[in-house]
Amino acid sequence: MSDASDPILESLRAEEGRIIALGERFRAMPEPGFREWKTAALAAEELEAAGAVVETGLAVTGLRGSVGPEGAPELLLVADMDALPTLGAPGGIAHSCGHGAQMAIMLSVFRALARSGVAEREGVRLVFLGAPAEEYVDLDYRLGLRAKGEIRLFSGKQELIRLGAFARAAAVLKYHSMPDGEARTATVNGTLNGFMGKRATFLGKSAHAGAWPELGVNALNAAAIAQLAIHAQRETFRDDDHVRVHPILREGGNVVNTVPDRAVLETYVRGASFDAIRDASFKVDRALAAGAVAVGARVRIEDLPGYQPFRPSPALGEHLGRAALAELPRERVDFADAAFASDDIGDVASVVPTCQLGFSGFRGTIHGADFEPSDPVRAYVQPALVLARTALSLMRDGGAGALAAKAAFKPRFTREEYVAAVEALFSDRTIGWDPSSAR
Repeated sequence: MSDASDPILESLRAEEGRIIALGERFRAMPEPGFREWKTAALAAEELEAAGAVVETGLAVTGLRGSVGPEGAPELLLVADMDALPTLGAPGGIAHSCGHGAQMAIMLSVFRALARSGVAEREGVRLVFLGAPAEEYVDLDYRLGLRAKGEIRLFSGKQELIRLGAFARAAAVLKYHSMPDGEARTATVNGTLNGFMGKRATFLGKSAHAGAWPELGVNALNAAAIAQLAIHAQRETFRDDDHVRVHPILREGGNVVNTVPDRAVLETYVRGASFDAIRDASFKVDRALAAGAVAVGARVRIEDLPGYQPFRPSPALGEHLGRAALAELPRERVDFADAAFASDDIGDVASVVPTCQLGFSGFRGTIHGADFEPSDPVRAYVQPALVLARTALSLMRDGGAGALAAKAAFKPRFTREEYVAAVEALFSDRTIGWDPSSAR
């Protein structure tokens, strides 16, 4: 098996220009979550050209390509498909989180491995899985899809778990882009926060804002007080829990001369553990209720299941770490990253062993319109080499590395338990006074 690794890596190096061009094609066609139709079509073309068996329409726009023996243990290369609404970007949307690079890199690694025949030789099923809708946005659109029965859970990987896409997975590999930094080039198996989504709709009473404001109940004031009350909770969050609460006001009135009778606030409640998230969520609810009660309004609080904290597989991390060190000096690889962001890869890691590579090569601010490749080789080619090395290491000797990682893994949920636990997080309740009683 070790003899096969050099030609595979050399084929990736020889296709440097192709990998970069593919990444730029994906970057030029940003599409929102559960609407990645052009992205899926291009990915399907790449998979078919690599000789894969291709399935499309998974979780609305997701797709899967496979080579190797059917029924064999699976090594999954997972990539996010969606772009992000981005202020200042053309059309207001961009791959400002680097998901276009994920698609190009994982497809290129799959192509190189598939063409080598390594999956057949080692008796391992190699799978590319394109996952839609990682960014937790457009909640009204997703609620609409859920109401129509097109999805039951809110993100692509959550839906793919529900649909059984990871049922035969022995190991999952993932990659994510990073902005350039002086201290590091790559991260191996960094952790991520989990979160829950929360939407608060404040309900007041309209009145003429100039002539008779005393007859109204100002929902916007209720939302403003609630935001201040949330801020007042921050000193109660333990540093080790990595709690982040960051509300935005989505709606705050229709016309300036009418007392706002409706205001809508959305937020995430992030934390390093679900105990921390539950504690912070209770405090946020208390603050939302306080804003409503303070002005005599009501507030409807909707809890929406977010993502699990990401806890990667240490066993897979050993393979990923060795592969990273084959490409980079040790001082450029961060093995202890603890990020406060979130990703539905945390949900995958709660049911199957998973690891993630972070790699730089981008300038600007992630989630900003200026986030773009600064060094195309580092952005697209070097991470592909690291991930190909990792995959080869896991596939060697009949997938011994992947199977050992699976044997050592203790899942938090079975698939059925996971789906039930996530769906149980949907809740909806109304708190406060009846504004029709205001005088």
